[in-house]
Amino acid sequence: MGNILITLNFERAELRNFTKDVQADTARSLGLLRDIEGTLAWLTRLTHHIEADAIFAVKANENLNKVVGIIDPDNSLQDALENAQQSVGELYNLLIIKRQHGRNDAQLTEDDGIESAYTEAIAQAADLQTAIDSLRWNIGEHDIDAKPLICDPSKVFSEPDNLQAYLLTL
Repeated sequence: MGNILITLNFERAELRNFTKDVQADTARSLGLLRDIEGTLAWLTRLTHHIEADAIFAVKANENLNKVVGIIDPDNSLQDALENAQQSVGELYNLLIIKRQHGRNDAQLTEDDGIESAYTEAIAQAADLQTAIDSLRWNIGEHDIDAKPLICDPSKVFSEPDNLQAYLLTL
């Protein structure tokens, strides 16, 4: 009878430990699943926002040829676009770091979708950066082409000696 009680008490203790472990694992797993869902939702919203910004930049770029006159006479738009491009670059780098943290997390699996969601956001950030760069470049080119040519009569040389004398002053 004594062995039976010892065995029964041992089994009860093991069952209690088992239930505690299951509860702890389940609670941790539920927390992890909530974190995964939250991260995926955040990445989805971010990716769509970045994609919409890239589409806007591409369409703005496509419509530059319809604009008459100088778009950015004081270069403030160029500066703002450069700042925006820098911000996107910082976001791009942060997303790469966060994706690597996800890769290094032993609790995450490929089926969780974290790595692929980060990869998609990174690709969209790269597309936005390219679109902003193209827009900046094309606005600059447009403005150069839109500037009126000013003819300075003092720079018109009818004789080679006048041209040579002018070049020596430079």
